[in-house]
Amino acid sequence: MKILLIKMSSMGDLFHTFPALTDLKAHHPDAEIDWLVEESFAEIAAWHPAVNRVIPINLRQWMKHKRREDLRAFKAWRHELQQKQYDLVLDAQGLLKSAVITRFANASESHGYHTDSAREAIASWFYQVKHHVNKDEHAVLRTRKLFASTFGYPLEESFRFGIQEHFTGGSADSKQLIFIPGSSWRTKLWSLEAWQGLTVLATEQGYQVEIIWGSDDERQMADCIATSHPQAWRSAERQSITRVAEKLVSAAGVVGMDTGFSHLSGALETPTVALYGPTSPTKVGLIGDHTVNMTLTPALPCMPCHKRQCRFLPADSAETPPCMKDIDPSHVWQALQEKMS
Repeated sequence: MKILLIKMSSMGDLFHTFPALTDLKAHHPDAEIDWLVEESFAEIAAWHPAVNRVIPINLRQWMKHKRREDLRAFKAWRHELQQKQYDLVLDAQGLLKSAVITRFANASESHGYHTDSAREAIASWFYQVKHHVNKDEHAVLRTRKLFASTFGYPLEESFRFGIQEHFTGGSADSKQLIFIPGSSWRTKLWSLEAWQGLTVLATEQGYQVEIIWGSDDERQMADCIATSHPQAWRSAERQSITRVAEKLVSAAGVVGMDTGFSHLSGALETPTVALYGPTSPTKVGLIGDHTVNMTLTPALPCMPCHKRQCRFLPADSAETPPCMKDIDPSHVWQALQEKMS
């Protein structure tokens, strides 16, 4: 069976799709799966052993600029896509943009979420076969159920992301921790003092800490955290996602925010604690016995607000939001120790 999977973004959404791919390959080992994904995430999609070919698309760029050359590039891409005949195309994203792409595929059948299940109800209009999946369930389970309904196999309770074996360059280091303090949302950030306190707790127990950074602000934060103990450091240069993955899979444990690298750590089945404040882990949090989604307890009445700006702080404030500020480093360290053990 030749299958075209459409799940174009984002980083976390791709990680949430891996268990469904593992399920599908287990029940249909002869399936030939091509994955259509945004070009910036093509590297990630190729990690899963069930993927036969990754088909990159620059849809974000084409829709953003809408220049004449973008239209020509899209037409050339569409022509190339239609050269291969598929038995089935599955839209696992459930958005209007992803549903439209199913119409360009040269496939005998198109499948996707039903109107009451899709993230954008209008998307279901584009599919020949529509599947009911509870919108209130975790994204990993939703995607697994969509695949199971589409390809006709029973869903087992246990699951695996299936990408850990891709990174077999090194063995797990029992004394190496990874901290991921950065986020594109200011409201998701933990305080510098809290990170420093956690670093002291970890290094006093004989652990070494590497701090992952991706922007200039995150590099400065990493420098400030590293000053709390000589056994903590950051890399001199910004690292590729593959290089970060290699470090995450070999680490004894990871602490991060609600961000892509934390989800990657969870997908690599490394003991991971992710801190949540303005967002909720209920539907898209880390999943698995090796992970903890930690929030302030008891929760504030405003949680989760899903806002990039805290309404209790001035617009230009660099102060940590109340929902993140009061998460105790000692509680985080205890949770990580429990998962590492």
